Amino acid sequence: MNYSKNELLGFYEQLVQGRRYEEKILGYVNEGKLQGFFHLGIGQEAAQVGVVNALGHNDYLVPTHRFHPGLANKLDLKTLTAELLGRSNGYNKGKAFTFHISSKKERLLPVNGMLGAGIPEAVGYAWALKMDEKDAAVVCVLGDGTTSEGNVHEGMNIAAILDAPIVFFIENNGWAISNPVSEQTKIEDLSTRAIAYGMPGVTIDGNDVITVKETLEKALAEARKGRPSIVEAKTYRWRGHFEGDPGFYRDPQEHEEAMKDDCIKRLEKILYGQGATDKELAEIEVRVQQRIDEAFAYAEKSPLPTVEETLDYDQVYATNLGGDLL
Repeated sequence: MNYSKNELLGFYEQLVQGRRYEEKILGYVNEGKLQGFFHLGIGQEAAQVGVVNALGHNDYLVPTHRFHPGLANKLDLKTLTAELLGRSNGYNKGKAFTFHISSKKERLLPVNGMLGAGIPEAVGYAWALKMDEKDAAVVCVLGDGTTSEGNVHEGMNIAAILDAPIVFFIENNGWAISNPVSEQTKIEDLSTRAIAYGMPGVTIDGNDVITVKETLEKALAEARKGRPSIVEAKTYRWRGHFEGDPGFYRDPQEHEEAMKDDCIKRLEKILYGQGATDKELAEIEVRVQQRIDEAFAYAEKSPLPTVEETLDYDQVYATNLGGDLL
């Protein structure tokens, strides 16, 4: 599909917003303004932006705890940031963080903090959509290391048996904490596991936002017809597993080479070829940074939960786990 310069500039702005948002998070972590474990997806923006742009109006997303660049473009930035800072006007009233964030309005299903445990849940959501005869599907995001969990295989197999409307999106960033993919499995492409479940599987360039978007759109169209599949997007994790992980287990040369394939720089080259100017790209940078700064300023001024709100466990259940999510 051909895209106009303005459409490509739109994708570029989303990539930049995802990158700058996490850089802002990183600054807050380093300054002690944000507490807890943060797993950043810097370098993986194209994979995540491609996903959120492929979703249909009625489709649902089950993200991971490393999906900030995607969420920064799918959700309201101020409400998302308020959630990260534990404020009462966040998506889940400051109780979910990114490990369990959800929003019925945005069709964002709860993240499960236990790796692999969210896959059977996502299949359940998809099965519910089918039972209710809704023209919708679920995109379930998971990492390369997660694919080695037993319940992932069980979930994928059940999805195939039930003809569930779901796409399993493997964001393969090369590392499961300190374990490279080569030490996790003998297969070259994780998508080939789809053969065992009797469903299609494809591996794509996760640093190409257009390829990710178009591949997911096709997979979702099939999923809505009851044909689940696996899409593996190969990308690279620039930061450590979490902030505080120095990543000494990685070969510095490998890391340096991977960073040369920057998804933002790659799209920049295409834009220059279509006549984009430095001024246009600079204006995007300014606009994005202003938007992010405003979101963090809003969150910092937002109220913390009251004691009553903190101890309201029915509220936690209602906003995160139970009830009519679909």
